[in-house]
Amino acid sequence: GIACTGIENIDEAITLLEQNNWDLVAAINGVIPQENGILQSEYGVETLHGPAYGPTSHSAAASSAPSSSSAFRHVVPSRQIVERQPRMLDFRVEYRDRNVDVVLEDSSTVGDIKHILENELQIPASKMLLKGWKTGDVDDSTVLKSLHLPKNNSLYVLTPDLPPPSSSHSGYGDCHPVYFIGSLEAAFQEAFYGKARDRKLLAIYLHHDESVLTNVFCSQMLCAESIVSYLSQNFITWAWDMTKEANRARFLTMCTRHFGSVVAQTIRTQKTDQFPLFLIIMGKRSSNEVLNVIQGNTTVDELMMRLMAAMEIFSAQQQEDIKDEDEREARENVKREQDEAYRISLEADRAKREAQEREMAEQFRLEQIRKEQEEEREAIRLSLEQSLPPEPKEESTESVSKLRIRMPSGEFFERRFLASSKLQVVFDFVASKGYPWEEYKLLGTFPRRDVTQLDPNKSLLEVKLYPQETLFLEAKE
Repeated sequence: GIACTGIENIDEAITLLEQNNWDLVAAINGVIPQENGILQSEYGVETLHGPAYGPTSHSAAASSAPSSSSAFRHVVPSRQIVERQPRMLDFRVEYRDRNVDVVLEDSSTVGDIKHILENELQIPASKMLLKGWKTGDVDDSTVLKSLHLPKNNSLYVLTPDLPPPSSSHSGYGDCHPVYFIGSLEAAFQEAFYGKARDRKLLAIYLHHDESVLTNVFCSQMLCAESIVSYLSQNFITWAWDMTKEANRARFLTMCTRHFGSVVAQTIRTQKTDQFPLFLIIMGKRSSNEVLNVIQGNTTVDELMMRLMAAMEIFSAQQQEDIKDEDEREARENVKREQDEAYRISLEADRAKREAQEREMAEQFRLEQIRKEQEEEREAIRLSLEQSLPPEPKEESTESVSKLRIRMPSGEFFERRFLASSKLQVVFDFVASKGYPWEEYKLLGTFPRRDVTQLDPNKSLLEVKLYPQETLFLEAKE
């Protein structure tokens, strides 16, 4: 692996393998650009597949195993961040006697699958009907990611506009049922597992070359316009050739698995000349119910009546299913809306709570800062107050300057200072009262001057604040 990809980190290599469901070819394809965008897998997987029976063929189905090929879509390597690699999806696509494995990114479209199949099957993409989707409306522009698909998927191709494979037997004209091409399980998927209003009955045509009724049944019943039209509108029609014993045994095994031993025994006991048989199947929640087993010795009118009778039973069940499905979807929509409203409400409450918590945290932070600043200011004020020289007495023998200071509130305080004291002592005194010189300026009156601009190391006598002076405190801008 290292020689091919250059990946030396074992964890990255394991992650790539897990993303590709441990498919080494797909994992290597995901990191190495291919010259032509298609890497052929060496590992073909065979599946049990019903031989296609067309109205122009009475021959037994080919006994050889279906061929299997693999087409891989080119993926641009992106190893910088393994986790961001696109999700890879695997598709097993059935067409007549072939199986094609397609691996591509979930960012691709349904049309991209058809483009790969066009090269593999040599069928124009415009002629393909790609079936087997478990979701609703799907067209060529649908992005695979939007379908929320599992990693492994089974699809099948229908080509109603293309003629069936050539046969050694002569046909019965253009008017014949459109047979579903694919396995019985795929036919179940198409008929039973879509939305309730899209479901259909399943008609299984059991052919037998050696029955004397076969030619009459094929030419008269299966080519009657009324029968063909009714089957086309209301049924998925699937065919199986019971001529060879091996094919008969395989169908009885499938019959037991899907319909139970009673139905299998009913088919087993049918004599060769009672063929062809028509089985009318209705899908139910718990099991598939066989509504009717129609033998080959019937008339067009009788066959039509039995098809219509089965359709009547199916329609009644379908209406109940549609009602249940609509009610369930309505409940789910209401629940989704309620859940969304509740989620939005929770989100709004959470956002509001977080905003309140942020606001409270910010208020607490600012309050802490304010307290710390106040405590710091108070500590500085007390320190200055305690460091001030004592106020000289009025009867002091030294020269004393008497200062009267007006606060911004309009109140005054007075103090005596030695005329020889430095101007800094006055600044410290004013700061000890809560007016630090960094925030306030001290203004003289006559002449008007900013005392805080003077040299704080000069004496009061030198700056002419003697013998007395009135000063004003004013906040700095």
